[in-house]
Amino acid sequence: MPAPSKPAPSACPGRAAQAVPRSWWGVALALILTGALLQGSHGNQALMLWGNGPGLLPDTVWAGLTLLAFGWSALILVAAADRGAEGGRAVLLAFLLGGGLAQVLKTWFAQARPGLVLPEGTLHFIGSPVLGSPSMPSGHALAAFSIATLWVCLLRRDGKPQWLQALAWAFGSAMAFSRVAVGAHWPADILVGAGLGLAVGALCWQLQARWLRQGGWMSAWVPLAVELLGALAAFTAREGYPQVQALQWALGLAALASAGWRLLAWRGQGRIRG
Repeated sequence: MPAPSKPAPSACPGRAAQAVPRSWWGVALALILTGALLQGSHGNQALMLWGNGPGLLPDTVWAGLTLLAFGWSALILVAAADRGAEGGRAVLLAFLLGGGLAQVLKTWFAQARPGLVLPEGTLHFIGSPVLGSPSMPSGHALAAFSIATLWVCLLRRDGKPQWLQALAWAFGSAMAFSRVAVGAHWPADILVGAGLGLAVGALCWQLQARWLRQGGWMSAWVPLAVELLGALAAFTAREGYPQVQALQWALGLAALASAGWRLLAWRGQGRIRG
């Protein structure tokens, strides 16, 4: 987990996005290499059995954490956390780039899910067992660390305290690890996905600053579109975790509330200009 870093001296609320620390790229590479070395080893199975064992946290908590790591959840959690346009732009790029990258790598590695490799009855599944799609890397871990990375970028931009940055990293790590707890992914998948998520989040934070002119009409509409897309998915997707259906709907309502706030804010600004 990258160490929370101090904001650059020039960083202050409302200013342009600052560069991400160079150390983040090294941490991302280390996570990917560690996952690659762990893949196929006895340690991977041993860590799987340990992390999947019931009792570490209640099943409902793990189900909630894994629900927050879906791609549509990422759209809501990042866009709604920023009243400006940077979060929405960055998370949309991360959603497209990260989702595409995960699918290409899954097809390339074609790694079987833990439930197809380990003897029947070995794993403690939470929610509907995930068995049919390839395992490496974890798309949820990628999304979780993209969320955490973009949260930290927003916190650094606004000069927020380091303990909030540390909390964001810890929450992202818990979301990623939940995929082991629910029986869906190997630990190696999580490490590689986390490294990719950190890299994708950092890259998209840098790219969004060059995407569109700050204050342009398309820039302003991007977060609203992202939140409405996330809300649509929250109310319609069947993710296989009925025990946290209320959380899924709550995310959709939060996205709609944030989108409504943006519309009201724009309307008020129009009145001021008028």
